[in-house]
Amino acid sequence: GGEATSVWCTEESMQTVLNKSTISCLSRMLHDELHADVTIHTSSGTLKAHKAILSASSPVFKGMFQHSLKENESSTVVIDDMSNESCCAFLAYIYGGMKRNEFLEHRFQLLAAAHKYDIIDLKDACEESLLEDINSSNVLEILNDAWLFHLAKLKKACMMFLFDFGKIHDLKDEIASFFQYADRELMIEMFQEGLN
Repeated sequence: GGEATSVWCTEESMQTVLNKSTISCLSRMLHDELHADVTIHTSSGTLKAHKAILSASSPVFKGMFQHSLKENESSTVVIDDMSNESCCAFLAYIYGGMKRNEFLEHRFQLLAAAHKYDIIDLKDACEESLLEDINSSNVLEILNDAWLFHLAKLKKACMMFLFDFGKIHDLKDEIASFFQYADRELMIEMFQEGLN
């Protein structure tokens, strides 16, 4: 008695089903180490992954496995600047199975990995997430990472928080400690911002 509708899925719902199925398969490949062909050595253990998936996600990994580099010859990659747990989160992102709480817990390490392995969408996601969470307890750490990883929007937001909102006066001790290890150019930029 109503409008006729197709028993077949719409294009949009079909794409949703396909995406879920693909992510499920990729996550199972990672979790079960199905036909894994590369070993990743982290600072606290080893993980298994797939050269093709890493290569499709990162031009840096693609370069490692495309040429006669030691990573390709030995089928090993050393990521000793990440813990096993952080690297698991990194791989979960690459394979499409990352959970929100996992992302939030490891986003500083994920940002560093995204920069190192040139994974732009992960770098952008980390920047957007950090933009939402700037506060007095983390602004200097975020500012330093924004400087290191060339995140202009995040750096500007940290500077605004410190100078425009006057939080720099609340963080005198932290600023003094920060200046002991901060990059000289970043300190100059901070002083110029303070003078403005």
